[in-house]
Amino acid sequence: MQTSGARECHYEQVRFTKGKTIMRQLASLLLLSASTALLAQPPQRPLIALDTWSLPGYHAVDAKEAFKLPAGIEFGQIAAVTTTPGGNLLVLNRGPQPFLEFTIDGTLVRSFGDATLFSRSHGLRMDEAGNMWVTDVGKHVVYKMDKDANILMTIGTVGEAGEWDEAAGKHLFNQPNETALDSKGNLYVVQGHGVGDPRVFKFDANGKFIKQWGSRGNGEGQFFAAHAIEIDATDTLYVADRENMRIERFDADGNYLGEWKYNAMVCGLYLHDDGHFYITSGFDGEWAKLDTDGKLLGALGSPGMENGQFGEAHYLVLDSDDNAYIADVINKRVQKYVKE
Repeated sequence: MQTSGARECHYEQVRFTKGKTIMRQLASLLLLSASTALLAQPPQRPLIALDTWSLPGYHAVDAKEAFKLPAGIEFGQIAAVTTTPGGNLLVLNRGPQPFLEFTIDGTLVRSFGDATLFSRSHGLRMDEAGNMWVTDVGKHVVYKMDKDANILMTIGTVGEAGEWDEAAGKHLFNQPNETALDSKGNLYVVQGHGVGDPRVFKFDANGKFIKQWGSRGNGEGQFFAAHAIEIDATDTLYVADRENMRIERFDADGNYLGEWKYNAMVCGLYLHDDGHFYITSGFDGEWAKLDTDGKLLGALGSPGMENGQFGEAHYLVLDSDDNAYIADVINKRVQKYVKE
């Protein structure tokens, strides 16, 4: 993945695969993607071979080595990952155990939650108080849950998709993807997973609707799929517009501030406490590091099923030791990259 225009990169550019190797990988990936079409959003363009930039100091760890899963517990479709206020890794798992909590060394602390609450869980955010904000693109709702997955608040109408219309009393999402909270406690929800009209919604801390903006397209303030959202210390919003292969920036009132363009999908977006942004590219199979101006600093990964590759690099998080964890929906695992 590359930013547009001239670039100065301090890392050596390499091709991730060539010839028969890449054809074999892509053929396998397409077969696997076809079997899970209902569980993951398929690419809206031909999957292309990307240039991969090195990211020194990281190496991939096989999931079977990185995580110690006891008998009866297994990864299903991994929708999202985040960290708890105590520093553990929390995994949103599409399976009988919807939440899995691990220590950084991969030891399972607990599995919890009621799987019947979800149809197709998607995004996961944890606030400073330890509450979880979970989106479901199948039930078209946002849940605020306590640390034990008890529902504290539901935003949206369970099982109903449509337009949010305050005047008509219609409180409907259409495939809400992810949430974020600003410094005042306001909640932002991005929606549109390829079917629902893409929007950004703003609510107060009690779930009261404030405003919404966005529409389908590739112009300023438009989206193909508003798939991820992050907020910095100045309350600037960063929205991953996946198939338009860009990140759009807004202020807290929805005023458009600009965009960062790439040559791959931007699927997940995470602002780490080291001051850098980290992104995933979905079916394009990479994760990357950006500076605060959106410039690419390095990337790793490729499409495939081997260690360090991705079926769909969905959302990601970094821990306090700068290790990276990427939710892979199709390969049914959390791919860990250790910072050396």
